[in-house]
Amino acid sequence: PEELTNALEISNIVFTSLFALEMLLKLLVYGPFGYIKNPYNIFDGIIVVISVWEIIGQQGGGLSVLRTFRLMRVLKLVRFMPALQRQLVVLMKTMDNVATFCMLLMLFIFIFSILGMHLFGCKFASEKDGDTLPDRKNFDSLLWATVTVFQILTQEDWNKVLYNGMASTSSWAALYFIALMTFGNYVLFNLLVAILVEGFQTEEVSKNEDMSAHLSCIQLPVESIG
Repeated sequence: PEELTNALEISNIVFTSLFALEMLLKLLVYGPFGYIKNPYNIFDGIIVVISVWEIIGQQGGGLSVLRTFRLMRVLKLVRFMPALQRQLVVLMKTMDNVATFCMLLMLFIFIFSILGMHLFGCKFASEKDGDTLPDRKNFDSLLWATVTVFQILTQEDWNKVLYNGMASTSSWAALYFIALMTFGNYVLFNLLVAILVEGFQTEEVSKNEDMSAHLSCIQLPVESIG
């Protein structure tokens, strides 16, 4: 409804103005260099600049894509939720291991894409009105082979790709998809879960050690007094 749209636009202008005022006050209090020392201030500043830019260019209609960045304002609540903030910090600390996992995943997808092109290249097609139409999920090129392998890993209509492979070649084609699902979905993705779980466990152990050290520092003066 138009009334709801107008209310949302007015609310957007009001809240953006409040966030911009908050940003200006922080800049006046902390100064530019003191402001950018806090990563959350940098994040808030980026969101405010994008929001103001979106409002200014709203009349032209060419910056409507920037409206999606409004959702990032929800992340501003992280500052007021220590538990969620700690989890995000743990995720950031595991990014080096996650990057290694992503490289391994890309190598795995590349290998199975090349293998799929050799096995099923130009075979996923159907006849319609005398014309040969390739299926959207095919292995005719490296690009579409990569997309198809990634789709299988996400388990999105992977059974249709399996049936197409078996129908176009033989029943032995199922071994390719079984290997892809077994090593890709159940091994690699579980490895990612293990990386994240290890990161949280390490953070918990570090937190317990810090607490034990803090308690020891408190007990030593008490014992010396006794």
